[in-house]
Amino acid sequence: MWTRNPERIMDWLCDGWRSRYNQHRAHRPQRRLVEDVETRERIWVDVPLGGAGVKPAVKDSQARLDCLWLACIPSPILSSCERVENTGWFAGLKRKKTNGGRVPGFRSRHKAPQYFVCWRNQSKTGNALYRRTGRRTGVVVITGSVPRQYRREGENEARWRIAIHVRVSQPIREYTSVAVNWTNGTLVFTNSPLPISRTDTGMMVGLDRGCVHTLATSDNIFLDIPQPSVKEMDEYKRLQRKLARQDRTNEKSGGRNAKFTSKSRKRTLQAIRSIQRRIDNRKDDWIAKTTTMLVREYDFIAMERLNVKAMSRSVRPKPDPDNPGHYLHNGRKRKSGLNRSILANRWTDILHCLEYKTKLAGTRLVQVPAYDTSRICNVCGYCDKNNRESQAVFHCHNCGHETNADVNAAKNILDRALGTNGMDDAEEWRQQASTLVKTSGKQRR
Repeated sequence: MWTRNPERIMDWLCDGWRSRYNQHRAHRPQRRLVEDVETRERIWVDVPLGGAGVKPAVKDSQARLDCLWLACIPSPILSSCERVENTGWFAGLKRKKTNGGRVPGFRSRHKAPQYFVCWRNQSKTGNALYRRTGRRTGVVVITGSVPRQYRREGENEARWRIAIHVRVSQPIREYTSVAVNWTNGTLVFTNSPLPISRTDTGMMVGLDRGCVHTLATSDNIFLDIPQPSVKEMDEYKRLQRKLARQDRTNEKSGGRNAKFTSKSRKRTLQAIRSIQRRIDNRKDDWIAKTTTMLVREYDFIAMERLNVKAMSRSVRPKPDPDNPGHYLHNGRKRKSGLNRSILANRWTDILHCLEYKTKLAGTRLVQVPAYDTSRICNVCGYCDKNNRESQAVFHCHNCGHETNADVNAAKNILDRALGTNGMDDAEEWRQQASTLVKTSGKQRR
């Protein structure tokens, strides 16, 4: 089909990329419980995700012959499907192992955004080339050609090109591929991170992660991640109530799958996702800039090792022994509020950013055990749970030292990291502590 409509062309490229992606995903193994016909025994077997009758894997050239509508799609687009699918599959398995969930499945046109990836050919006449057109604007040109067997009569060369105009916020460096998200209207350049330029300052800092203040430093500085505004939260809750009403209406009219046919529900979901994406983008920008600032200013960064997954886990129900079928009060609502606050401050993302940025900058990041960091007085070393009178007030009952509780904890984290000589493993720290105790005991004897 020949058309100049950009919407149809982009939908065609996205559909072709998703179709080839799902062909690779169909051969992934999935363990299923199958009953043997003869012995009637139920055993676990590995069945392809696409079913037992899935077709064998073929190359891109054969896939073009099997699906003629894939014939004119550029090879850099089709060749990217296998690598992207492979990376996404193993990342999904790791995410399932750590956080739970299901085995990664196929890409759906209704659920997943219209999306494709195109490799960049290094030659000047290659695919996915970027050209700057203004101070904040540019254009990505993707070219392709129609194979000889699919050309019209009398056409010696049938080449086509797609020009995607983009707005950029920073200079475009050397990249390997571009990922086009046609649904959200975004384009991402994939390139290797640059080393962080910095000069040695000789400064050290301890960081304490909290709910009221995202980060509290040992230098008595508080860093807070931007939270959604009141207007955004009101609009978000209004859309959630609207979505709940649309779900009930669709369930009555058509059952469980009827919600995918409602255009009004899709518009509501799109509005909800737009608000959430705007909030996430602000937080990602703050994390990127804050972690870069910390890495540039400090040569040594100390943090406490926290099991965020266990800390944000919901409370288990507490059955009532005297009244079967009923449950006792377990503070579930209060704990759910704490969980939301922990996840909203993005503790894990901050740690991951600091881990790879300290490697790029050549600085050190040390994690220490977190026990009693908020109870120990940084001045005299007295440990008591009553020292922390409230969330923000720390008052030592031994020496009378009074300060902010988060700042006191950050100073204890830094002292503990320096006392352990920067060892990253808590078990190794405990082994050294036990060795010191044994050695001191022998000296006393």
